[in-house]
Amino acid sequence: MDVRNKISILHLYYDLMNLYGDWANVELMVRALQMRGQEVILHRKSLGDEISFAEYDIIYIGSGTERSLLACLPDINARKESLLKCIEDEVFVLATGNSHEIFGKAVTDASGNRHEALGLLDFETVQGDARITGDCVCEADFIQEKLIGFINRASIGQSGNVARPFVFLLSQGADDKSDKEGIRYKNLLGTYMTGPILVRNPPLIKYFTDKVMERSSTIQNVSVHQEPNIKHADFARGDKQEVENAYITEDSGSDLFFAHQEKAYQKALAELSARIDRRS
Repeated sequence: MDVRNKISILHLYYDLMNLYGDWANVELMVRALQMRGQEVILHRKSLGDEISFAEYDIIYIGSGTERSLLACLPDINARKESLLKCIEDEVFVLATGNSHEIFGKAVTDASGNRHEALGLLDFETVQGDARITGDCVCEADFIQEKLIGFINRASIGQSGNVARPFVFLLSQGADDKSDKEGIRYKNLLGTYMTGPILVRNPPLIKYFTDKVMERSSTIQNVSVHQEPNIKHADFARGDKQEVENAYITEDSGSDLFFAHQEKAYQKALAELSARIDRRS
């Protein structure tokens, strides 16, 4: 068997920013890459943990409560220089739900308090007492297929000059005056959509894994490995980490999840598209 370098994934703030089963996005990243014969290492890190962002090929942050998001801001700001360097170096970063707000200049909470954020992109977020919720369908500027998801956010709007990769056909955009939403910069992608978004959208997980593997400098043809070889390291919450690495066969037919995922996506998209048609 030909051996590739490992792809390393960081699930950042896995305990605080995991409101809608967002861990499933990470698990699906691992699963999809493994199905393509890639060895994957997954680390989970949170507040106060030692982190070297340069070690990772993919960084994922999920959605959380407004309180959890504000709790993460001082920690992420203390890591600003190293994280932003990785983004400039085109490490893949996916931020779902309200976690993408940390890449703007600031977040103003419902009480009017302004909290400094990373300032990578030129936008600010204002939260309110009311919530914006509902199913969503959108088109993206980087993928042909429509995407689906769910929105549940306290943000009443985002102001600033930033490219918005998603155009909503169902649901509200970044504010009540726009149908556009999300952020995109190099290999950073952020959106309010949850679901979890990768689980609900086969086109998006394919796009994501294609791009990750294209970036890898050690892509080779991998022969089929007949039996999975799975190794687990010790895990504990707090100052330790979970590490999982595994080889599995490259034959996608051996995992029926992806066939069921496609059927679920097509059915949900048809039902939500019908809802859009009834409104027009």
